Amino acid sequence: MWRRSPQPRSVLEDSLDYVHSPSLRGRFIVVGAFTIGLIAMIAIKLVFDYSERLADISYDRLLRSALLQIDENVGQSQGEISVDIPWSAFATLAQASDDRVFYKVESSDQGFITGYHDLDASPLLPVEQGTVQFFDRRYSGEIMRFAWLERYMTEPDASGTVRIVVAHTRLSREAMATSITQRAVHLIALVALVSIVLIVIGSQLVLRPLHRIEQQLEDRTPGDLTPLTLKTPRETYHLKMVINHFMERLQTNLAELENYTSNAAHQLRTPIASLKALAENARDIGKPEEQRAALEKIIGQCEALSDTVNFLLNQAVVSHRLQSQNMGLIDLVQPLQESCRAQALAAFRKGVMLSFEQEVESATIVGDTMAIEQMMQNLIENAVRYSLLEESSTPHEVVVRIVPRPNIYRVEVIDYGVGISDIDKERVFERFYRGRYDITGSGVGLSMVKDIADYHKASIQLQDTQPQGTTVIVDFPVYEMMGEQ
Repeated sequence: MWRRSPQPRSVLEDSLDYVHSPSLRGRFIVVGAFTIGLIAMIAIKLVFDYSERLADISYDRLLRSALLQIDENVGQSQGEISVDIPWSAFATLAQASDDRVFYKVESSDQGFITGYHDLDASPLLPVEQGTVQFFDRRYSGEIMRFAWLERYMTEPDASGTVRIVVAHTRLSREAMATSITQRAVHLIALVALVSIVLIVIGSQLVLRPLHRIEQQLEDRTPGDLTPLTLKTPRETYHLKMVINHFMERLQTNLAELENYTSNAAHQLRTPIASLKALAENARDIGKPEEQRAALEKIIGQCEALSDTVNFLLNQAVVSHRLQSQNMGLIDLVQPLQESCRAQALAAFRKGVMLSFEQEVESATIVGDTMAIEQMMQNLIENAVRYSLLEESSTPHEVVVRIVPRPNIYRVEVIDYGVGISDIDKERVFERFYRGRYDITGSGVGLSMVKDIADYHKASIQLQDTQPQGTTVIVDFPVYEMMGEQ
């Protein structure tokens, strides 16, 4: 039955789909590379800030030392403040040949004493006597690092405060920070590059189980729907189980389709053969009366064949609808009424009274209106067909009734015909089963009824009608009950 299709689609279509389809591995690599790049940028920014702080801390110590040495050499002679600037105060700061040092000493009483007169000596922070302050300020066209100190004079005959300011260019500080940053950047870039390479390699390893599943499915024959048995990681375990569940459902559908097709072919082959035999007999009959009778039989057989084909097509439509359409909230009373209206005229022409009785105004369930209408029409047609077999002086009657029960709505189709034997009750819902071949029918109506009832999670049973006949009972769960489940 199965044939391998060597090329169901063109190579060009497959290539275009492959090129335009998103890559899971590519996304994984891009997201990983972007994350690593973002982390690397943050790390570089933190290293740059740290290197600047480290350079300031290192050179601020030298600047503080120079400031304190100048402060130690501030004295008073003959009522005037004097400063003897030691050479050692600037010796360490002068190690950087490109840097320059500026200073200024002044007092509250005497004013400017020595140094650079235009050097701004105002502190950046609130004044704290005896505390060294460090801050950056522009002087002589460039940003410099300032060390500032103000203290009270301690000599017995002195008064007021003395203020000392030392400024140092930032060339050596920036060179030190740049050196530290460059080394850190090289290390961070190397780590980021290695991490991206590991992500590229790791993505291949992570996606390997998917490639194994793909390869195993690709190597299978079209008819092989056995479950996947290969071991997979936890992350792909549910994917494997979904694929197995899908193949199981597909296998079930294919098995039902094969069974349905073979049974349908058998059911169609018999009336077609009968038609051929009847047509040949009619051709060879010479008398018009006998030929007319033979033609009547052919017409009857054609009608039976038409009914069988219609039943098969209806079942195919309903089966497809049950598998493709989602159920919704419906009023069960509506499809019951529509089914009775659709069958009322046909039943009346056959001498059967069809009535509908309801004990509820509405009955909300979760279901499909079209499927329930098809189910009810099949039940009503069967009830009418079996009612006509019983000879009676009174009109034949079929009753469709809906009554409420705890957690269910009960639908009853009652006829007073010949009934169904206990043996046939166990098999009447099998597809193509016919308990009596003297009654016209296809054998698929009740099987469709059973499928629709199962789809709606409804139970179906057959009971004997008193004094005779058959009652088909279908119990639909109410909407609240299905919601709780």
